[in-house]
Amino acid sequence: MPFDNLVGQNSVKKKLNFYLESHQKTSVVPFLNFVGAKGLGKTEFAREFSKNIHKSDGAKYPFIEINSSTVKSLGQFFEQIFLPYIQDNEICVLFDEAHTLPKDVTMAFLTIFNTEINSNIKEFLYKDTSYEFNFNKQVFLFATTESDKIFAPLRDRLVTIDFDSYSQENLQEIFARALPDIKFNEDAMNLLSSTFRGNARNCIHRVKDVRFFCETRNITTFTLDSAKDLCDTLGILPQGLTSIEWRILDILRKDGRTSLQGLAAKTGLSRTALQRDHENYLLQKGLMEIDGQRVITKRGCDLIYSGIKQSH
Repeated sequence: MPFDNLVGQNSVKKKLNFYLESHQKTSVVPFLNFVGAKGLGKTEFAREFSKNIHKSDGAKYPFIEINSSTVKSLGQFFEQIFLPYIQDNEICVLFDEAHTLPKDVTMAFLTIFNTEINSNIKEFLYKDTSYEFNFNKQVFLFATTESDKIFAPLRDRLVTIDFDSYSQENLQEIFARALPDIKFNEDAMNLLSSTFRGNARNCIHRVKDVRFFCETRNITTFTLDSAKDLCDTLGILPQGLTSIEWRILDILRKDGRTSLQGLAAKTGLSRTALQRDHENYLLQKGLMEIDGQRVITKRGCDLIYSGIKQSH
């Protein structure tokens, strides 16, 4: 069955399976927008979706993945993407990080993807040249971590596929599947999975660490001591915190209530970088709170104290 090789995201699987079944009857797929935080598998699901769409001769659809930030203009899109890869072809196209599409491309897409019922061919005129989009042949997918930054009228033309966070059990399954030749005891798995930061991408990064570690130490059974040794060797902090996030918590523990500007001064990071790259995870894990100022929680204090105790 489609997506059986992918873990979790059951609601996503149901929707995508429905659109695969629909394509078999109609030869059309709506314009899908894969929305979710980083590391939830949006691109992997898009690739798997494409593998299950078949051309008129029975072959699988080719799949091209475009980082939207590399599309600099509408002219470039037509010359370097549409003409060589899309025109007259049966193909599945993914615009990743779709919120970074330039304005002229976004405005053109408003027209291109504004289709009426039973109208699956769209002509778009650009600089005296007519470009034909045939949605009986061409599947267009979008993916973004910041759906709110996609121009609202374009977003309204897309069908949203929302991705959920992975459960601890989901991440453990992804991890174990990727390392079938290594046995993990329960305590080791629980410690390792607590460092995955709740997303599959980080989980796969940890897979690589464990594989190298096991090959270097020549072990096939991973115990709690092995997990502690790995974390100590590679500097993997509790809950998968980065060194900057750990420092933020330590500053809050020592200083008490602190402003964003105060944190920026003490960490050497900009206010934007702190909010965008570090505070969200600390808030998500319940390690700090914001009520005008930044405050460490009891859970955050306990984590810092346990880390200090272990280091001694």
